[in-house]
Amino acid sequence: MSTIKVDAIQTTGGDSLYPARAWVNFNGTGTVSIRDDGNVSSITDNGTGTYTSNFSVVAPSSTYSYAISAVWDSTASSQMHAGRRNNSTMTTSAFYAESSNNLGSIFTPTDSPEFVSTIFC
Repeated sequence: MSTIKVDAIQTTGGDSLYPARAWVNFNGTGTVSIRDDGNVSSITDNGTGTYTSNFSVVAPSSTYSYAISAVWDSTASSQMHAGRRNNSTMTTSAFYAESSNNLGSIFTPTDSPEFVSTIFC
């Protein structure tokens, strides 16, 4: 296997590219299981709708950007919400996230059959 080491990645036109530092697609219901990932060593199930994605290689900074989505497997009319876990501290070794729905008048933590997160830094 070859390794390519560079300081910056650019298009042929000279525009900078910023690839994901880590990403994961996992089943967050029942026994949590990773479907596919890049730089995620494991997922920790912290309780209903709350998860920790543990990085294989630490991030260079804890001030990264993230994108998250979650699917809710119900025929009921409501909205699914996915975001950084409330009151969690961003770290270089893990990312804390949660999923919830608003079937009632408030958001309720809910496990997601398909949870996806991507980290950029």
